[in-house]
Amino acid sequence: MAEEKVEVSLDGLARLQSAARDFARTEIARIVQVVIEEFRSRPAENIFGEVGARHLWDEYCWALQEGPFDVDMSFDETNLGSLSDAFDGTVRAGIVAEVEKLPKHAQIFLSALALEKDVNSDDEEFLGCISIDGIVNAVVEAVNERACQRNLDLIGPNRGDAIGYEIEGTGFVWSVLSHREEAMDLIGAHTDTMIDPDADLSQLAEEMVEACLIAAREDEERAVFIEFLEHFENEFRSMIREKDVLPSLQKMRTKLLEAWDG
Repeated sequence: MAEEKVEVSLDGLARLQSAARDFARTEIARIVQVVIEEFRSRPAENIFGEVGARHLWDEYCWALQEGPFDVDMSFDETNLGSLSDAFDGTVRAGIVAEVEKLPKHAQIFLSALALEKDVNSDDEEFLGCISIDGIVNAVVEAVNERACQRNLDLIGPNRGDAIGYEIEGTGFVWSVLSHREEAMDLIGAHTDTMIDPDADLSQLAEEMVEACLIAAREDEERAVFIEFLEHFENEFRSMIREKDVLPSLQKMRTKLLEAWDG
């Protein structure tokens, strides 16, 4: 009886391996984003003093770039390990939770990619196996790469100075205050408000308006006031009509009708 053989095209196998790698890379990128979003949703622990971290992701990135912070932490005589270890353990726990949700074939593909990058692994020995540790290590590496790429100047102790390199203002008031070299000083004093998406900007806005009015009063040539009229001509017309002229006319008509009705 002739032995049956199945011939596998090497070209087809190469395409299959390439597709598996592409799938694994895409899945790793997805898990990385899930972990980052989870860290962004958690409030900052405020453990770095003057650092203006908005959420746990800011603190993780700061710890990674400025660390390692290897001093052991203790609570009620219980050793909690180092801060850097705590961050590492937290991110790994999040990754494990995501990896365990994957179907078996996805775990195999991710394991193959992870072990392919591991110079200490034997590809033939581990071909087709599932290595949760290998996947987690690969995702941690990708998360840390994203964390290390961030510019953290805006949450650092000197963020009031750094903000000037990151923004470009617009509008009439900004133009006036920039000309007087006052704009960035005002913004720098409210850096934490500017980097917090939920913070109230009204106090900063009030200070900028007041500074603009002072500039107009101090302008002996009235150039600021003239530019203001030109810039807001339509709004100025409406404001004068509604706030000054119409109330005045209404009062005059009331008195006129009172006199007429005697």
